[in-house]
Amino acid sequence: MITGDLYFQMPWEAYKRLNTIPAMARKLLQHGGLDNSAPLQARVDWGRWVVDCECKGAEFAFEEGEFMCQSCFNGGHQHKFRRVIFPKERKAIEMLLLQRPEGNRNWSPGESIAKLKAENKMHKAELLEVN
Repeated sequence: MITGDLYFQMPWEAYKRLNTIPAMARKLLQHGGLDNSAPLQARVDWGRWVVDCECKGAEFAFEEGEFMCQSCFNGGHQHKFRRVIFPKERKAIEMLLLQRPEGNRNWSPGESIAKLKAENKMHKAELLEVN
């Protein structure tokens, strides 16, 4: 599964320093530190771990668990970085999704491991051979 770290080939802190903070500066925005609201939940879309923003934007989820929307720069949260959590069952979710073709590697918070297993069983002929 692809996270921001893998896609951009750098950890969040480097991405934040090299991309996010300069992009905010170009818009004359300053980040306000880390927001204390409830963390956002990562989800899987076409094999990519992403985070949805309230503005309807979405960005790659980074392993370090911070998020800044590149559309609104978390404007509804005083431009503060938001916390992100991955599901506790992440490894099991990834193992089940990696059996599927890329376009069907999707998972949303609240979807159970049992549901993923049942879907895989129901679509067994479409699954990839996993070594």
